[in-house]
Amino acid sequence: MDIGTSMSRVATSDDGVVFNEPTIVAIDTRSGEVVEVGYGALDLVARTGRHVVAFRPLAQGATVDFDVTARLVSGLFERVGVSRLSRARLVMSVPSLATPIERRALRQAAIQAGAREVSLMEAPLAAAIGLGLPVQDPVGSAVTVLGGGASEATLLSLGGIVTSATRRQGGVDVDHAIASLVRHRYGVVIAPSTIEHLKIVLGSALGRTRGSSESVRARTVDSGELVDVVVDADLVNAAVHDVAHGVVTMVQDSLAGAPPDLSQDVSARGLTLVGGHARLADFAELIGSRTGVEVHLADAPDLVIIEGLRLCLDEMSSLHALFRNADR
Repeated sequence: MDIGTSMSRVATSDDGVVFNEPTIVAIDTRSGEVVEVGYGALDLVARTGRHVVAFRPLAQGATVDFDVTARLVSGLFERVGVSRLSRARLVMSVPSLATPIERRALRQAAIQAGAREVSLMEAPLAAAIGLGLPVQDPVGSAVTVLGGGASEATLLSLGGIVTSATRRQGGVDVDHAIASLVRHRYGVVIAPSTIEHLKIVLGSALGRTRGSSESVRARTVDSGELVDVVVDADLVNAAVHDVAHGVVTMVQDSLAGAPPDLSQDVSARGLTLVGGHARLADFAELIGSRTGVEVHLADAPDLVIIEGLRLCLDEMSSLHALFRNADR
């Protein structure tokens, strides 16, 4: 299970990825019961009364509401057909920047939801396993995870993180910046799905515009009227700029602390980007140009971590040390 700030994913050893939806829980405030998770929660909140509200239990890669996180895990179990009686064995990802308190909170939330055994693995290690990198060999492997709420640049060798640099910042921060700039310039608010569309269609980590723009539906702040507004790429790239260049600095900091032998490995093998935010156009080119390292974008970058966790289910004994490091 990979529970991120913006998206959550669940996979089983037999069926692969069976859930890949937003990290949102819809709760009936009258009964306190979880009525839906993921996309279903968004639809339900839009179509029902005020007694059903949506919660996002994670922010910047950390649990901000323990009870709702436990309800989310329980809801995910139900969605994939796991009952409390089955007492499932669970492997979960955790950001490398997570504090011991945040790690315990995530573990306890899963146990409260009905998991029999919970093993934590740091997200960069899970990503490296999903990529098929030799994480337990004395070889340097550079992986940068760009998520919704947190970003992590790591250098891995011998089953552990040798150097790392992290930021509690990611794709969600870009979304908020786009929403703020659109509201300020046009006096309208736009839906989260529209923001994601603008980011994908117009956004560039290098600030490339190519004269492009996009017409979207929005609601005016003063009257609530539905209108069409034309958003240009310059606005989206202004929102992207700070986060994108913060990621570059983070990667540079991680590589700067690498031992000479491992630095040579990175020079020869390159660096791989994973995570949903890595899909932003020109991110790999930006990082490569600023670091001098060849940068690869993983295939299906948003699914690499969950694939690594799924592979771990069959290799628990041989990967025991990796889980122990994450449990600190």
